[in-house]
Amino acid sequence: MARIMLVDDHKLVRDGVKSYLERNNNYKIVAESANGKEALELLKTTKVDLIIMDINMDVMDGITCTKKITSLYPEKKVLALTMLNENQYIKQMLAAGASGYLLKNCDETELTTAIDSIVKYGTYYSPQVTKTIMGGFSGNKDKPAKGVQIPLTDREKEVLKFILKEYSNREIAESLFISPRTVEAHKRNLLEKTKSRNTAGLVLYAVNNHIFDDI
Repeated sequence: MARIMLVDDHKLVRDGVKSYLERNNNYKIVAESANGKEALELLKTTKVDLIIMDINMDVMDGITCTKKITSLYPEKKVLALTMLNENQYIKQMLAAGASGYLLKNCDETELTTAIDSIVKYGTYYSPQVTKTIMGGFSGNKDKPAKGVQIPLTDREKEVLKFILKEYSNREIAESLFISPRTVEAHKRNLLEKTKSRNTAGLVLYAVNNHIFDDI
């Protein structure tokens, strides 16, 4: 059972999400708070697996709170749940360490899909968010890349492109006619080369370095 904390400054939103999740025996709402500061205090005494986090909040916003959570409690996962679908917020949440990004116009099915995906596989991005990320590649061609870009092999770039499209290891393997074990090896190499901690870091690296401007 996934133990979940809800962090949102609107009680109506928290109540709505809670009503969805309490119908599922795989989830348990163990805490809720109205801002990031309250959330950090609760985490000192509450066992939590996943934090569903809003971004715009008074006292402490979701980006700042996510940075602190992933630094203090790296084993805990954060799912952003927000109305903000702009590239800047997505990139900031990924940089802060969020494992997923979901918009508040989602339905119950997508919410549970996101939670299950993060718990089982580590990440989830809604189709709308993925479209925004991909759109950012071609929208920043005139801007210089941030930092030194690590040379990637052609095969690593192929694997990374499928990762950005949220393909599973099995789907990547089938598309490239290689084994899932080989896909996993390429993923490890990508994480090491880009100094990323997880798949979210790989997405952020690709965005910052405009690797797929041709998409």
